[in-house]
Amino acid sequence: MRLLSSMFVAIGLVGSLAVPANADDGPRADIAGGYSLIYDHDIKTTFPAGWFGSASVNVTNFFAIAGEVSGHYKSESTASTLRVHTYLAGPRFVTGTGAARFYLEVLAGGATSSTDVKTNFCYMPAVGLDIGLNRETALRIGAGERLIRVSGGSTSKQFQFIAGLVLRFEK
Repeated sequence: MRLLSSMFVAIGLVGSLAVPANADDGPRADIAGGYSLIYDHDIKTTFPAGWFGSASVNVTNFFAIAGEVSGHYKSESTASTLRVHTYLAGPRFVTGTGAARFYLEVLAGGATSSTDVKTNFCYMPAVGLDIGLNRETALRIGAGERLIRVSGGSTSKQFQFIAGLVLRFEK
């Protein structure tokens, strides 16, 4: 939890340093992709190799429908690799204009792993910041806590950090 709190503070500090651009209504839609890292609280290990891809369509200037897919990998030995993939969608709330656009989202969907043959229900509250480079592109940083329902009714918890590039499609 301390790591998650530190990430939120760091995102806020970076956002406060962004140079404001001309106020606008925000993009019509965006796609993003880049690096993703997770820390699994249950097995106390970090999956350092990962990726994410996301897309969102703005319904209003402050509300969007977002989707995200991600994959995370950790080599245990030369013959074994742990894998976790997620497929999530849900509401995203956006605030800010110009260079800095903060978002809060709650995504839900499925998660599969190399240790479980079935897809489990997963949901993830997350926050992030898009720092505009120009009208068409931005840098994205974000963090969230994935909660995955696993066999037996227990919940697995994973902290996720993302950093990547956003392509914006203007109205």
